[in-house]
Amino acid sequence: MSLFSEPHLLDSPRWKNMRVGLLGGSFNPPHEGHVHISLMAMRALALDSVWWLVTPQNPIKELQPLPLEERMRLSRELIDHPKILVSDIEKDMGTSITYHTIRRLRTRYPHTQFVWISGMDNALGLHKWNHWQGLLNEICMVHLARPPMQSLIRNCPLKMLGTQRHIHIDHGGQLPLDSGTTYWMMQKKMVKISSTEIRKEQIKLVA
Repeated sequence: MSLFSEPHLLDSPRWKNMRVGLLGGSFNPPHEGHVHISLMAMRALALDSVWWLVTPQNPIKELQPLPLEERMRLSRELIDHPKILVSDIEKDMGTSITYHTIRRLRTRYPHTQFVWISGMDNALGLHKWNHWQGLLNEICMVHLARPPMQSLIRNCPLKMLGTQRHIHIDHGGQLPLDSGTTYWMMQKKMVKISSTEIRKEQIKLVA
């Protein structure tokens, strides 16, 4: 049972002074990898909660996802943790580009500390996102890295951005969630699964 109800645009006071991780994406479909990365980030940065931001439509993916209501339902059924919440708040704000979402969340929740959570694949492709450098100035990020960690990070366009503060962490805690900061954390345990792989297997079964 969740410790919190799902966030909405009018409950800012309830989240005052809390540390909240944001895991955004299509969740088409959601899977155990999403749960794993949420729990890793929660432990690493002592987060009070992680919000899954289920986007109405991913602007950098051409594939039409399952209906938003279906992806929300599947996400809620998958989660069995009191601090992980599923949210369609992007629909309510009318945003699908992460930069715009974060700016509006910071306006709506001025006293909440946010951190953006992602895996290594998103870190490697972050430079393709809309307003990606502006996004880095708006929110702290944590990337859960995978082997070969050092070579992947070294060649990542994000890592080459000199204006960003990059910090490698092995053990977390109450680390500051300041914009302009990117944390890199090596995963001790890997969950090799992706939404793309799940969809491919579903297509095989249908065929």
